[in-house]
Amino acid sequence: MSTPVLIIVFVVALVFSLGFLLLVITLVPAIQQLRSLLLDLEKTSLEVRDLAREAKRLGAIAEERLEKVDMVISQSKRTVESAGAALHFINHNVLRRSAGWLAFLPAVKIGWNLVKRIRGGK
Repeated sequence: MSTPVLIIVFVVALVFSLGFLLLVITLVPAIQQLRSLLLDLEKTSLEVRDLAREAKRLGAIAEERLEKVDMVISQSKRTVESAGAALHFINHNVLRRSAGWLAFLPAVKIGWNLVKRIRGGK
């Protein structure tokens, strides 16, 4: 081979080798950062899994407590319905039937007070 061809081949080889060297020098820190990023991502993934498990557990606890609250509300509703039925019974059967007699109670009380005053005692 001639000398100019050898010089061109060496220059091209030198340029390629310098380019490869620059590429390696640039990529090594990027690869190290990528490794540290993957490690952080693995730690974050484990934390997310733990948090998801905890959220499921808390959801189950909340569901149990809501079921208990629902049971208390239904029992309270039954109690109120029973009390309403009892008051309805008292209103219709006791108070309405004895309303005439109950109207005389204030008059009886006034009369009793007058009798006590006339007798002079307490």
